[in-house]
Amino acid sequence: MTDTRRQSSAPNDATRGRLLALLREGTWTVDDLATRLELTDNAVRFHLAALEAAGTVRKEGVLRRQGAGKPADLYTLTADAEESFSRAYAPVLAATVAELRETMTSVQLVAFLTRVGKRLATAFRGKPAPLSSRVASASELLNALGGVTTVEKTGSAYHIIGRACPLSRAVESDACVCAAVTALVAEVANADVTERCDRSGRPRCNFEITAR
Repeated sequence: MTDTRRQSSAPNDATRGRLLALLREGTWTVDDLATRLELTDNAVRFHLAALEAAGTVRKEGVLRRQGAGKPADLYTLTADAEESFSRAYAPVLAATVAELRETMTSVQLVAFLTRVGKRLATAFRGKPAPLSSRVASASELLNALGGVTTVEKTGSAYHIIGRACPLSRAVESDACVCAAVTALVAEVANADVTERCDRSGRPRCNFEITAR
């Protein structure tokens, strides 16, 4: 049996791919996009609305043309969407850690990466809450950064178990990178964290968390 949903979604995916490629170049009005994509204004608005709802596209000001007429909204990619197109972050991080290792001992490198994790956590510290809520927030943050984690409880301890690591490529190059993630989890959870990550194959997060 033919999957009609897959067939009908394929043209939309292709069109949105072309639309996103244009938006990577700068800001555009609906008319500009319609002209370049050879679509109607309404078709472009349909795709933009879907991408706005997904957090991929946002409005950024208006274009005021000479003469009478309503200003046209300008559309661009969100910062998160722009970052998702880049493949530079992981290799740059791995190269940075390799360069630091040339000038630091392992102890110094771990201390440095721990400070990096704490600095990253500054924007994500929440209000006072039970440990279970703080651990859940740390897990959600890891997921937002590209991990795939869940929370389990064993006795008085919690475990953030990952099926994917947000920094897997860098961790594969140097396991010390885990120190940054451990410090991030400890700061967000405001708890003691023991890193027990599985690096026997593709890195998988495992953090044991107990109350301070």
